Amino acid sequence: MPLQSFDARAARTAPAAVIDALRSEGGVIVRQLAPDSLIDACAAELRPELDRFDESQRYDFSGKKTLRCSGVLRYAPRCVELIAHPVVLAVADAILLPFCADYRIGSNTGIEILPGESDQQLHRDDTMYPLQIAGLELQIGVMWAFNDFTAENGATRVVPGSHRFLRAWHKPDLTHWVNAVMPKGSALFYLGSTWHGGGANRSQLPRLGLINTYSLGWLRAEENHYLEVPPAIARRYDAPVRRLLGYTTHGAGDDQLGWCGGDDPVWVVQDPAAAVARGQLSGFADSRRAMQGEAPPP
Repeated sequence: MPLQSFDARAARTAPAAVIDALRSEGGVIVRQLAPDSLIDACAAELRPELDRFDESQRYDFSGKKTLRCSGVLRYAPRCVELIAHPVVLAVADAILLPFCADYRIGSNTGIEILPGESDQQLHRDDTMYPLQIAGLELQIGVMWAFNDFTAENGATRVVPGSHRFLRAWHKPDLTHWVNAVMPKGSALFYLGSTWHGGGANRSQLPRLGLINTYSLGWLRAEENHYLEVPPAIARRYDAPVRRLLGYTTHGAGDDQLGWCGGDDPVWVVQDPAAAVARGQLSGFADSRRAMQGEAPPP
């Protein structure tokens, strides 16, 4: 059975159906979520970096005929419109925010599968973290199609339902995978626990996409964005994107990770009131006082 797919208009007006499908199957497609003009602009920004691919970084897992480029926001500013797309963030909110005060970008990678490439090894994206708890997703991935993804040109392979198997105990049947076939401008959403991999390109043309991952804010990101997208560049983006890059603390009040005492304008100061408005506690000490019936300090 193919992955469930939704029209972009439906996803914008009612993302709950997309989220339910993602939780149920581990992967879901939203068709033509971005216009061709934006996709073409992003592809043009990635092109020089892909063409400069360092062959010394090639290894079997990444593919023998696949080009990659990371740290995308350093040189491809139009890609921020995909990375911070409202539907993408709505899905990330639903999957990740129950388990963190905020989430952040894990990685951004342009991937071009060239003709003649073989199937990538099926894998999970969350295995870098030595932790697994049933029902807790550590990250999600979003693969944007920069041209039509077909079974012939290497559309991402996904094993539906494979997110239900704890990696410490079970290995799912990886023979039952499906290609995420989707038109240009579409997005494949998948959980970090879902088994997937790039497909073989048996066509005559490259298959180009952008993969963005989003992880719980208290985890270390896969890419070091402070070096990949340093402050001088990150300042060009608005506060929500700088938050996604990690230029803020995780949490507010008494419980914060990644605190910085500097005054660089790249930094985003957390607003405890905003956290409380989202239904989150402002800090462990404050919540403990509330449970004990004590008034918070002035």
